[in-house]
Amino acid sequence: MDEMNVAILSNGSSVVMPTAGQVCEAYCRAILTTAYSVVLFGGSVGTIMMSHMMLKRKSQSAVATIIINIIVLHSLLLISLPFRLSYYISAVWKFGSFTCRMVSGIIYAHMYFTFVFYVAIVTLRLLIYFKKLQMQQLQKFHAVALSIIIWMAGSFIFLPIFFLQYGTDPSYTEQQRCFEFHRSLNCKDIIITNYSIIVIMMTTVLVLFLTQLIVILRLIKAYWPDMWAHQEYRAQIKSFFFLLVIVVCFIPHHAFRIYFIQNYPEQENSKLILYNEICVALTAFCCLDMLCFICGVIH
Repeated sequence: MDEMNVAILSNGSSVVMPTAGQVCEAYCRAILTTAYSVVLFGGSVGTIMMSHMMLKRKSQSAVATIIINIIVLHSLLLISLPFRLSYYISAVWKFGSFTCRMVSGIIYAHMYFTFVFYVAIVTLRLLIYFKKLQMQQLQKFHAVALSIIIWMAGSFIFLPIFFLQYGTDPSYTEQQRCFEFHRSLNCKDIIITNYSIIVIMMTTVLVLFLTQLIVILRLIKAYWPDMWAHQEYRAQIKSFFFLLVIVVCFIPHHAFRIYFIQNYPEQENSKLILYNEICVALTAFCCLDMLCFICGVIH
């Protein structure tokens, strides 16, 4: 706990000054409140408009089916954000320990499920480009089957961790705070799991990013200067957009996670927890991807 700073005025009276930790906490909470408010508003608008457009077009493509999964994931996260905003505004958690665990778990589940669906879109389009997969062979039921497999596999991994391990330390229920489940990082298995996820994600992104750049450069060379007139080029640019979302929204959190794991167990540093929460908040900005499509950023 931070010690209080006391300032002595010229008239002899004393005034309690906020500590650096308290100033940081208030500042970080303001950042988090602003960030999640932007995500809630922009994500809701984008998700609603994209859902309307998907219903209007009634697309039967495999990519459209995967996009629907991403819309569902965004919707689940957006529903949980008012709970977070309430906490960051009042600095008191009022909804019980299980709700805290659930709201905290949703943002991580959203991040990893969304990452997998992004990778699925990019991989499918790359396979089509390299003639390893024919568009005619890729039907909607293939995408539905892939989606079911992803949801089932993710649930088998995530749910046991959530119910048996995530935030189950009894000390978490003794305070009116939330999203501070860092004590589990003292467990060797949790540390290994975190490092494994970081390596898998960064390696996957690096390989796909470089491959996607090569494909785009080839298409530019082949179709210049009228590359935007070709559907194949536009499809690869959309895939590249999904990779950029991963790089901007997901990679910073995992890069900071390495530092967080290595330094937090050694010291009770509240600033480090708050900085980690800001990185977690950055992952939620991927909800704005649908708004980018609607506003024509990609088109």
